[in-house]
Amino acid sequence: MSRFPPLVQQLLLSSFVLSISRALVSPLLVLTLGRQLQLAAQQIGLLLGAVLLAATLGGLYAGYLVDRADRRRLLQAALLAIGVGFALLPACRHTALAAVALLLVELAFVLFGIAIKALLSDSLPPAERSRAFSLRYTLANVGYAIGPLLGSLLAAGQMAWAYWLAGLLALLSLPLTRLVPRGHAAAQASQPQQFAATLQLLRRDHTLVLFTIGSLLACVVHGRFSDYLSLYLLQSHSDAEVLRWMSALITCNAVTVVLCQYWLGRLLRPHNLLRWIMLASVLLAAGLAGFALSPSLWLWCGWMVLFTLGEILLVPAEYLYIDAIAPEQLKGSYYGAQNLAQLGAAGSPVLAGLLLTAMPGSAMLWSMLLLTLLGALFVWQADRAHRRPVSPALTAAEVAR
Repeated sequence: MSRFPPLVQQLLLSSFVLSISRALVSPLLVLTLGRQLQLAAQQIGLLLGAVLLAATLGGLYAGYLVDRADRRRLLQAALLAIGVGFALLPACRHTALAAVALLLVELAFVLFGIAIKALLSDSLPPAERSRAFSLRYTLANVGYAIGPLLGSLLAAGQMAWAYWLAGLLALLSLPLTRLVPRGHAAAQASQPQQFAATLQLLRRDHTLVLFTIGSLLACVVHGRFSDYLSLYLLQSHSDAEVLRWMSALITCNAVTVVLCQYWLGRLLRPHNLLRWIMLASVLLAAGLAGFALSPSLWLWCGWMVLFTLGEILLVPAEYLYIDAIAPEQLKGSYYGAQNLAQLGAAGSPVLAGLLLTAMPGSAMLWSMLLLTLLGALFVWQADRAHRRPVSPALTAAEVAR
Protein backbone atom coordinates (compact mmCIF):
# COMPACT_ATOMS: atom_id res chain seq x y z
CA MET A 1 0.00 0.00 0.00
CA SER A 2 3.03 2.27 0.41
CA ARG A 3 3.23 2.76 -3.36
CA PHE A 4 0.06 4.87 -3.28
CA PRO A 5 -0.16 8.59 -2.33
CA PRO A 6 -0.99 9.35 1.34
CA LEU A 7 -4.60 10.25 0.48
CA VAL A 8 -5.19 6.90 -1.22
CA GLN A 9 -3.52 5.03 1.65
CA GLN A 10 -5.84 6.69 4.15
CA LEU A 11 -8.91 6.02 1.99
CA LEU A 12 -7.99 2.33 1.73
CA LEU A 13 -7.30 2.14 5.47
CA SER A 14 -10.63 3.75 6.31
CA SER A 15 -12.40 1.33 3.96
CA PHE A 16 -10.65 -1.58 5.70
CA VAL A 17 -11.69 -0.35 9.16
CA LEU A 18 -15.28 0.03 7.94
CA SER A 19 -15.29 -3.54 6.62
CA ILE A 20 -14.26 -4.79 10.07
CA SER A 21 -16.96 -2.60 11.62
CA ARG A 22 -19.64 -4.08 9.40
CA ALA A 23 -18.38 -7.64 9.77
CA LEU A 24 -18.44 -7.34 13.56
CA VAL A 25 -22.22 -7.25 13.62
CA SER A 26 -23.08 -9.26 10.51
CA PRO A 27 -23.38 -12.64 12.28
CA LEU A 28 -25.31 -11.08 15.18
CA LEU A 29 -27.88 -8.94 13.41
CA VAL A 30 -30.59 -11.55 12.85
CA LEU A 31 -30.21 -12.85 16.40
CA THR A 32 -30.38 -9.32 17.84
CA LEU A 33 -33.53 -8.44 15.92
CA GLY A 34 -35.18 -11.70 16.92
CA ARG A 35 -34.42 -11.26 20.63
CA GLN A 36 -35.12 -7.54 20.97
CA LEU A 37 -38.12 -7.19 18.71
CA GLN A 38 -39.59 -10.67 19.11
CA LEU A 39 -39.81 -11.04 15.33
CA ALA A 40 -40.18 -14.32 13.48
CA ALA A 41 -37.61 -15.32 10.85
CA GLN A 42 -39.92 -14.31 8.00
CA GLN A 43 -40.51 -10.87 9.56
CA ILE A 44 -36.77 -10.35 10.05
CA GLY A 45 -36.19 -11.26 6.41
CA LEU A 46 -38.81 -8.78 5.25
CA LEU A 47 -37.36 -6.02 7.45
CA LEU A 48 -33.80 -6.57 6.25
CA GLY A 49 -34.94 -6.93 2.65
CA ALA A 50 -36.89 -3.67 2.75
CA VAL A 51 -33.97 -1.81 4.32
CA LEU A 52 -31.48 -3.16 1.77
CA LEU A 53 -33.83 -2.33 -1.11
CA ALA A 54 -34.28 1.25 0.13
CA ALA A 55 -30.53 1.70 0.67
CA THR A 56 -29.68 0.34 -2.78
CA LEU A 57 -32.18 2.65 -4.48
CA GLY A 58 -30.87 5.48 -2.31
CA GLY A 59 -27.48 4.89 -3.91
CA LEU A 60 -28.71 6.80 -6.97
CA TYR A 61 -29.11 9.97 -4.90
CA ALA A 62 -25.92 9.23 -2.97
CA GLY A 63 -24.02 9.19 -6.26
CA TYR A 64 -25.61 12.49 -7.22
CA LEU A 65 -24.44 14.01 -3.93
CA VAL A 66 -20.91 12.69 -4.46
CA ASP A 67 -20.81 14.62 -7.75
CA ARG A 68 -22.27 17.84 -6.28
CA ALA A 69 -21.25 18.16 -2.63
CA ASP A 70 -18.08 18.40 -0.54
CA ARG A 71 -16.76 14.84 -0.49
CA ARG A 72 -14.92 15.23 2.79
CA ARG A 73 -18.14 16.30 4.50
CA LEU A 74 -19.99 13.40 2.88
CA LEU A 75 -17.45 10.87 4.14
CA GLN A 76 -17.55 12.37 7.61
CA ALA A 77 -21.35 12.37 7.63
CA ALA A 78 -21.39 8.72 6.53
CA LEU A 79 -18.96 7.70 9.29
CA LEU A 80 -20.97 9.59 11.91
CA ALA A 81 -24.20 7.98 10.70
CA ILE A 82 -22.64 4.50 10.89
CA GLY A 83 -21.33 5.19 14.39
CA VAL A 84 -24.67 6.51 15.63
CA GLY A 85 -26.70 3.78 13.88
CA PHE A 86 -24.64 0.92 15.32
CA ALA A 87 -24.71 2.47 18.79
CA LEU A 88 -28.53 2.80 18.65
CA LEU A 89 -29.34 -0.71 17.42
CA PRO A 90 -28.85 -2.52 20.76
CA ALA A 91 -31.22 -0.01 22.42
CA CYS A 92 -34.05 -0.33 19.86
CA ARG A 93 -37.11 -2.09 21.28
CA HIS A 94 -39.56 -1.10 18.54
CA THR A 95 -39.51 -2.28 14.94
CA ALA A 96 -39.81 1.25 13.52
CA LEU A 97 -36.81 2.50 15.50
CA ALA A 98 -34.73 -0.52 14.50
CA ALA A 99 -35.69 0.03 10.85
CA VAL A 100 -34.59 3.67 11.05
CA ALA A 101 -31.26 2.73 12.64
CA LEU A 102 -30.65 -0.02 10.07
CA LEU A 103 -31.56 2.27 7.18
CA LEU A 104 -29.24 4.98 8.53
CA VAL A 105 -26.36 2.49 8.64
CA GLU A 106 -27.04 0.95 5.22
CA LEU A 107 -27.47 4.30 3.45
CA ALA A 108 -24.25 5.53 5.06
CA PHE A 109 -22.35 2.47 3.87
CA VAL A 110 -23.65 2.99 0.32
CA LEU A 111 -22.67 6.68 0.38
CA PHE A 112 -19.24 5.88 1.82
CA GLY A 113 -18.57 3.20 -0.81
CA ILE A 114 -19.55 5.42 -3.74
CA ALA A 115 -17.51 8.36 -2.43
CA ILE A 116 -14.44 6.15 -1.87
CA LYS A 117 -14.61 4.78 -5.43
CA ALA A 118 -14.99 8.27 -6.91
CA LEU A 119 -12.07 9.59 -4.83
CA LEU A 120 -9.82 6.68 -5.81
CA SER A 121 -10.65 7.36 -9.43
CA ASP A 122 -9.87 11.07 -9.09
CA SER A 123 -6.66 10.51 -7.12
CA LEU A 124 -4.92 7.92 -9.32
CA PRO A 125 -3.94 7.59 -12.98
CA PRO A 126 -5.86 4.90 -14.90
CA ALA A 127 -2.97 2.42 -14.74
CA GLU A 128 -2.98 2.48 -10.91
CA ARG A 129 -6.72 2.31 -10.34
CA SER A 130 -6.97 -1.45 -10.91
CA ARG A 131 -4.43 -2.06 -8.13
CA ALA A 132 -6.29 0.26 -5.76
CA PHE A 133 -9.71 -1.28 -6.46
CA SER A 134 -8.30 -4.80 -6.12
CA LEU A 135 -6.50 -3.96 -2.89
CA ARG A 136 -9.66 -2.41 -1.46
CA TYR A 137 -11.60 -5.58 -2.27
CA THR A 138 -8.87 -7.73 -0.70
CA LEU A 139 -8.84 -5.62 2.47
CA ALA A 140 -12.62 -5.88 2.69
CA ASN A 141 -12.38 -9.66 2.64
CA VAL A 142 -9.64 -9.60 5.28
CA GLY A 143 -11.99 -7.45 7.37
CA TYR A 144 -14.76 -10.00 6.95
CA ALA A 145 -12.36 -12.73 8.05
CA ILE A 146 -11.53 -10.82 11.26
CA GLY A 147 -14.85 -9.18 12.12
CA PRO A 148 -17.22 -12.12 12.71
CA LEU A 149 -14.78 -13.89 15.03
CA LEU A 150 -14.20 -10.73 17.06
CA GLY A 151 -17.95 -9.99 17.14
CA SER A 152 -18.73 -13.49 18.38
CA LEU A 153 -16.16 -13.17 21.17
CA LEU A 154 -17.62 -9.84 22.30
CA ALA A 155 -21.19 -11.12 22.06
CA ALA A 156 -20.31 -13.93 24.46
CA GLY A 157 -20.02 -11.22 27.14
CA GLN A 158 -22.76 -8.85 26.02
CA MET A 159 -24.34 -8.51 22.59
CA ALA A 160 -24.23 -4.71 22.67
CA TRP A 161 -20.43 -4.66 22.96
CA ALA A 162 -20.01 -5.77 19.33
CA TYR A 163 -22.30 -2.98 18.12
CA TRP A 164 -20.57 -0.38 20.27
CA LEU A 165 -17.14 -1.42 18.99
CA ALA A 166 -18.45 -1.32 15.41
CA GLY A 167 -19.74 2.22 15.96
CA LEU A 168 -16.48 3.25 17.65
CA LEU A 169 -14.40 1.97 14.73
CA ALA A 170 -16.47 4.11 12.35
CA LEU A 171 -15.89 7.19 14.50
CA LEU A 172 -12.16 6.43 14.82
CA SER A 173 -11.98 6.51 11.02
CA LEU A 174 -12.91 10.20 10.93
CA PRO A 175 -9.27 11.43 11.09
CA LEU A 176 -8.52 9.35 7.99
CA THR A 177 -10.62 11.78 5.92
CA ARG A 178 -8.49 14.82 6.73
CA LEU A 179 -6.54 14.67 3.45
CA VAL A 180 -9.69 14.58 1.30
CA PRO A 181 -9.84 17.92 -0.55
CA ARG A 182 -12.58 20.37 0.36
CA GLY A 183 -15.14 21.20 -2.30
CA HIS A 184 -15.43 19.43 -5.63
CA ALA A 185 -13.76 20.78 -8.76
CA ALA A 186 -15.91 18.72 -11.11
CA ALA A 187 -19.06 20.15 -9.62
CA GLN A 188 -17.74 23.69 -9.96
CA ALA A 189 -16.81 23.14 -13.61
CA SER A 190 -20.45 23.03 -14.67
CA GLN A 191 -23.71 24.43 -13.43
CA PRO A 192 -25.47 22.16 -10.91
CA GLN A 193 -28.55 20.37 -12.24
CA GLN A 194 -31.56 18.76 -10.65
CA PHE A 195 -31.48 15.14 -9.54
CA ALA A 196 -34.29 14.27 -11.98
CA ALA A 197 -32.22 15.64 -14.86
CA THR A 198 -29.25 13.52 -13.78
CA LEU A 199 -31.45 10.42 -13.77
CA GLN A 200 -32.56 11.21 -17.32
CA LEU A 201 -28.95 11.49 -18.45
CA LEU A 202 -28.11 8.16 -16.85
CA ARG A 203 -31.14 6.48 -18.42
CA ARG A 204 -30.12 7.70 -21.88
CA ASP A 205 -26.67 6.11 -21.65
CA HIS A 206 -27.38 2.69 -23.17
CA THR A 207 -23.93 1.43 -22.23
CA LEU A 208 -24.55 2.15 -18.56
CA VAL A 209 -28.05 0.63 -18.60
CA LEU A 210 -26.98 -2.58 -20.33
CA PHE A 211 -23.87 -2.93 -18.19
CA THR A 212 -25.83 -2.43 -14.97
CA ILE A 213 -28.34 -5.13 -16.00
CA GLY A 214 -25.44 -7.48 -16.73
CA SER A 215 -23.83 -6.66 -13.37
CA LEU A 216 -27.15 -7.27 -11.58
CA LEU A 217 -27.53 -10.71 -13.15
CA ALA A 218 -23.96 -11.60 -12.21
CA CYS A 219 -24.55 -10.34 -8.68
CA VAL A 220 -27.47 -12.77 -8.32
CA VAL A 221 -24.86 -15.51 -8.78
CA HIS A 222 -21.84 -14.31 -6.79
CA GLY A 223 -23.32 -11.76 -4.38
CA ARG A 224 -24.91 -14.21 -1.91
CA PHE A 225 -23.64 -17.58 -3.09
CA SER A 226 -23.44 -18.96 0.46
CA ASP A 227 -27.21 -18.55 0.88
CA TYR A 228 -28.32 -20.44 -2.20
CA LEU A 229 -25.64 -23.13 -1.89
CA SER A 230 -26.82 -23.76 1.68
CA LEU A 231 -30.41 -24.07 0.46
CA TYR A 232 -29.30 -26.46 -2.27
CA LEU A 233 -27.30 -28.66 0.11
CA LEU A 234 -30.19 -28.82 2.59
CA GLN A 235 -32.11 -30.85 0.01
CA SER A 236 -29.79 -33.84 0.39
CA HIS A 237 -27.65 -33.26 3.51
CA SER A 238 -28.24 -33.00 7.23
CA ASP A 239 -27.95 -29.68 9.04
CA ALA A 240 -24.58 -30.72 10.51
CA GLU A 241 -23.24 -31.70 7.07
CA VAL A 242 -24.42 -28.45 5.51
CA LEU A 243 -22.66 -26.50 8.26
CA ARG A 244 -19.45 -28.47 7.68
CA TRP A 245 -19.60 -28.08 3.90
CA MET A 246 -20.41 -24.36 3.99
CA SER A 247 -17.67 -23.65 6.54
CA ALA A 248 -15.14 -25.32 4.23
CA LEU A 249 -16.47 -23.54 1.13
CA ILE A 250 -16.50 -20.09 2.76
CA THR A 251 -12.96 -20.68 4.01
CA CYS A 252 -11.84 -21.64 0.48
CA ASN A 253 -13.49 -18.49 -0.84
CA ALA A 254 -11.84 -16.22 1.72
CA VAL A 255 -8.36 -17.76 1.34
CA THR A 256 -8.53 -17.57 -2.46
CA VAL A 257 -9.58 -13.92 -2.34
CA VAL A 258 -6.82 -12.92 0.08
CA LEU A 259 -4.10 -14.84 -1.80
CA CYS A 260 -5.07 -14.02 -5.39
CA GLN A 261 -7.16 -10.83 -5.54
CA TYR A 262 -4.39 -8.23 -5.57
CA TRP A 263 -2.18 -10.11 -8.01
CA LEU A 264 -4.95 -10.84 -10.46
CA GLY A 265 -6.26 -7.29 -10.13
CA ARG A 266 -2.94 -5.95 -11.41
CA LEU A 267 -3.68 -7.55 -14.78
CA LEU A 268 -6.79 -5.42 -15.33
CA ARG A 269 -6.36 -2.51 -17.71
CA PRO A 270 -8.93 -0.18 -19.33
CA HIS A 271 -8.32 -1.72 -22.77
CA ASN A 272 -8.82 -5.35 -21.72
CA LEU A 273 -11.70 -5.19 -19.23
CA LEU A 274 -14.27 -6.87 -21.49
CA ARG A 275 -11.94 -9.83 -22.00
CA TRP A 276 -11.50 -10.28 -18.25
CA ILE A 277 -15.21 -9.90 -17.53
CA MET A 278 -15.99 -12.60 -20.10
CA LEU A 279 -13.33 -14.88 -18.56
CA ALA A 280 -14.72 -14.20 -15.08
CA SER A 281 -18.21 -15.16 -16.26
CA VAL A 282 -16.88 -18.41 -17.72
CA LEU A 283 -15.13 -19.21 -14.42
CA LEU A 284 -18.33 -18.55 -12.44
CA ALA A 285 -20.30 -20.74 -14.84
CA ALA A 286 -17.69 -23.52 -14.65
CA GLY A 287 -17.81 -23.41 -10.85
CA LEU A 288 -21.60 -23.76 -10.87
CA ALA A 289 -21.43 -26.66 -13.32
CA GLY A 290 -18.87 -28.32 -11.06
CA PHE A 291 -21.16 -27.94 -8.03
CA ALA A 292 -24.03 -29.49 -9.96
CA LEU A 293 -22.00 -32.50 -11.15
CA SER A 294 -19.69 -33.22 -8.19
CA PRO A 295 -20.64 -35.44 -5.24
CA SER A 296 -17.82 -34.80 -2.74
CA LEU A 297 -16.77 -31.90 -0.53
CA TRP A 298 -13.19 -31.97 -1.84
CA LEU A 299 -14.40 -31.51 -5.40
CA TRP A 300 -16.72 -28.72 -4.29
CA CYS A 301 -13.77 -26.95 -2.65
CA GLY A 302 -11.87 -27.17 -5.94
CA TRP A 303 -14.79 -25.76 -7.86
CA MET A 304 -15.17 -23.03 -5.22
CA VAL A 305 -11.60 -21.90 -5.93
CA LEU A 306 -12.50 -21.60 -9.63
CA PHE A 307 -15.78 -19.83 -8.81
CA THR A 308 -13.91 -17.40 -6.53
CA LEU A 309 -11.34 -16.59 -9.22
CA GLY A 310 -14.25 -15.49 -11.38
CA GLU A 311 -15.64 -13.37 -8.55
CA ILE A 312 -12.35 -11.62 -7.78
CA LEU A 313 -11.78 -10.79 -11.44
CA LEU A 314 -15.34 -9.61 -12.02
CA VAL A 315 -15.86 -7.19 -9.11
CA PRO A 316 -12.90 -4.79 -9.71
CA ALA A 317 -13.31 -5.12 -13.48
CA GLU A 318 -16.89 -3.85 -13.18
CA TYR A 319 -15.76 -0.86 -11.10
CA LEU A 320 -13.03 -0.05 -13.61
CA TYR A 321 -15.42 -0.35 -16.55
CA ILE A 322 -17.78 2.17 -14.96
CA ASP A 323 -14.79 4.42 -14.27
CA ALA A 324 -13.82 4.20 -17.95
CA ILE A 325 -17.25 5.11 -19.36
CA ALA A 326 -18.27 7.74 -16.81
CA PRO A 327 -17.83 11.45 -17.63
CA GLU A 328 -15.63 13.21 -15.07
CA GLN A 329 -18.57 15.30 -13.84
CA LEU A 330 -20.70 12.21 -13.17
CA LYS A 331 -18.36 9.65 -11.62
CA GLY A 332 -20.40 9.42 -8.43
CA SER A 333 -23.72 9.19 -10.28
CA TYR A 334 -22.42 6.37 -12.49
CA TYR A 335 -21.14 4.45 -9.47
CA GLY A 336 -24.50 5.05 -7.79
CA ALA A 337 -26.30 3.63 -10.83
CA GLN A 338 -24.01 0.59 -10.97
CA ASN A 339 -24.69 0.04 -7.26
CA LEU A 340 -28.22 -1.02 -8.33
CA ALA A 341 -26.59 -4.32 -9.24
CA GLN A 342 -26.71 -5.11 -5.51
CA LEU A 343 -30.43 -5.72 -5.98
CA GLY A 344 -29.31 -8.99 -7.54
CA ALA A 345 -27.62 -10.05 -4.31
CA ALA A 346 -30.69 -9.08 -2.29
CA GLY A 347 -32.97 -11.15 -4.51
CA SER A 348 -30.65 -14.14 -4.89
CA PRO A 349 -31.90 -16.19 -1.88
CA VAL A 350 -35.54 -15.51 -2.81
CA LEU A 351 -34.98 -16.62 -6.40
CA ALA A 352 -33.07 -19.71 -5.27
CA GLY A 353 -35.89 -20.69 -2.92
CA LEU A 354 -38.46 -20.35 -5.70
CA LEU A 355 -36.32 -22.38 -8.12
CA LEU A 356 -35.74 -25.14 -5.57
CA THR A 357 -39.47 -25.32 -4.94
CA ALA A 358 -40.39 -25.42 -8.62
CA MET A 359 -37.58 -27.61 -9.98
CA PRO A 360 -35.95 -30.68 -8.44
CA GLY A 361 -32.29 -31.60 -8.08
CA SER A 362 -29.56 -29.38 -9.51
CA ALA A 363 -31.86 -27.33 -11.78
CA MET A 364 -31.34 -24.30 -9.53
CA LEU A 365 -27.57 -24.39 -10.12
CA TRP A 366 -28.03 -24.74 -13.88
CA SER A 367 -30.43 -21.78 -13.79
CA MET A 368 -27.80 -19.72 -11.98
CA LEU A 369 -25.30 -20.74 -14.67
CA LEU A 370 -27.66 -19.45 -17.36
CA LEU A 371 -28.03 -16.15 -15.48
CA THR A 372 -24.23 -15.84 -15.44
CA LEU A 373 -24.02 -16.26 -19.20
CA LEU A 374 -26.99 -13.93 -19.75
CA GLY A 375 -25.26 -11.29 -17.64
CA ALA A 376 -22.12 -11.67 -19.74
CA LEU A 377 -24.23 -11.20 -22.88
CA PHE A 378 -25.62 -7.91 -21.53
CA VAL A 379 -22.09 -6.72 -20.73
CA TRP A 380 -20.95 -7.65 -24.24
CA GLN A 381 -23.87 -5.70 -25.71
CA ALA A 382 -22.98 -2.75 -23.46
CA ASP A 383 -19.44 -2.77 -24.79
CA ARG A 384 -20.73 -2.87 -28.37
CA ALA A 385 -22.94 0.14 -27.63
CA HIS A 386 -19.97 1.96 -26.12
CA ARG A 387 -17.78 1.33 -29.18
CA ARG A 388 -20.29 2.43 -31.80
CA PRO A 389 -19.13 5.39 -33.91
CA VAL A 390 -22.14 7.42 -32.69
CA SER A 391 -21.74 6.77 -28.97
CA PRO A 392 -24.58 7.30 -26.50
CA ALA A 393 -22.07 8.41 -23.90
CA LEU A 394 -22.76 11.81 -22.42
CA THR A 395 -21.01 14.91 -23.70
CA ALA A 396 -19.72 17.64 -21.44
CA ALA A 397 -22.34 19.99 -22.85
CA GLU A 398 -25.14 17.60 -21.90
CA VAL A 399 -23.78 17.28 -18.38
CA ALA A 400 -23.58 21.05 -17.97
CA ARG A 401 -27.17 21.67 -19.04
